[in-house]
Amino acid sequence: MNENQVGVILEEVRSMFKTLAEGQQIIENRLGKVEEGQKALENGQKLLESDMRKVKSDLQIIKSFVIAADNSFNDYESRIKTLEKKTANL
Repeated sequence: MNENQVGVILEEVRSMFKTLAEGQQIIENRLGKVEEGQKALENGQKLLESDMRKVKSDLQIIKSFVIAADNSFNDYESRIKTLEKKTANL
C-alpha cells in the first residue's frame, strides 16, 4: 500500500467521522426539541393538576350547597304536607 492509497483511506475515514458527527449533532438537536416538548407537557400537566384540585374544591362547595338546599326543600315539603292535612280537616 503506497502513500496515496493510505491518504485516500484516511480521507474516507475522515469523511465518515464527519458524517457521523453531523448525524450526532442532528440527533442532539432533535433530542433537545423532545426535551423542550417534554418540559412543556410537564408544565401543562402541573397546570391541569392545579385546576383539577380547584374543580374538586368547588365541587365540594357545590355539593354542600345542594345538600343544604335538599334539606331545606325536604323541610318545606314536610311543613306544606302538615299544613295541607290541617286545612283538609277544616
